[in-house]
Amino acid sequence: MPYEGVCLAALVLTAGAIGYRLIVAVRIAAMLRTEVPVRDDLSVEELAFLAGGPRRLAATVLYRMAGQGRLTVAEDGTATVHDGVHPTGAAAGIEKALIEAAGISRSERVGKLVARTAESRAVRTFGDRLEAEGLLIHSALGRRQYRARRLLWWSAVLTPVLTVWDVAAGTPGRWWAGAALSASAAATATLVRPARDRVPYRVRSTLGILRGERERPAPWRPGGALSALAVTPVGAVALGGLAASRDPEFGALVTPETWRAGDPAYGGSSAIGGGTSGLWGAFGCAGAGDGGGCGAGDGGGCGSAGA
Repeated sequence: MPYEGVCLAALVLTAGAIGYRLIVAVRIAAMLRTEVPVRDDLSVEELAFLAGGPRRLAATVLYRMAGQGRLTVAEDGTATVHDGVHPTGAAAGIEKALIEAAGISRSERVGKLVARTAESRAVRTFGDRLEAEGLLIHSALGRRQYRARRLLWWSAVLTPVLTVWDVAAGTPGRWWAGAALSASAAATATLVRPARDRVPYRVRSTLGILRGERERPAPWRPGGALSALAVTPVGAVALGGLAASRDPEFGALVTPETWRAGDPAYGGSSAIGGGTSGLWGAFGCAGAGDGGGCGAGDGGGCGSAGA
């Protein structure tokens, strides 16, 4: 009787873990293929979040403030918010978070300033809004796939106890039961890889088209507010990171030595900003593995850039 109970528990654990993992994978795959329409009135903040996550959004707001003369960036990568500057416009919450991140001195290294601003509630609000519209897959769903994968590995580790039980009880003829369950769990965990994208394919395709608008002659560009935004300097930074800026003051700043490779705030051909396939978030820190995507932090780069 105890043996049958252990067998039943192992079977339920393994079957439940496999079923849970497959259900989560199917849900994410279905959401990635959803034909969600992209609004033509997306703000530059929303565009930046879709293209590069929280860090890209923070970098875009910083770049816009610099363009308005409300913030300056020194050659050594130090950003200084001018005295008397107060948050304005629709992105007032983000600007307030950026000013607070600069501290009492109102001066901070750009990498740290971007990282601190990206962690603010004001920035996360944009992500919540995009999730509600279906333009981003919910981060909670992404975290579930990592929990399901951990459960599979636990099952793969624990079910061999049946084999040990059989050998200890003198019934080695049934050793295959624990081995089969363990192999099933391990195979599912290995073959069903966590999804690395948070942005549906339709949205990623639109972002790719918008990135090419700057290279297209003006008469050949499609009409629409979103296309017009994409060719502006701040729109280019939203889509491609600070590496897409053509301003001299950012020229010496946006180098791989200044920004960690792959940082969405930096962008560039060697980083995530060059395309959407290596997405910024992957439901959390890039390369988070099975760690659950680093909680609520949807930005890539995983930590402050060494600016």
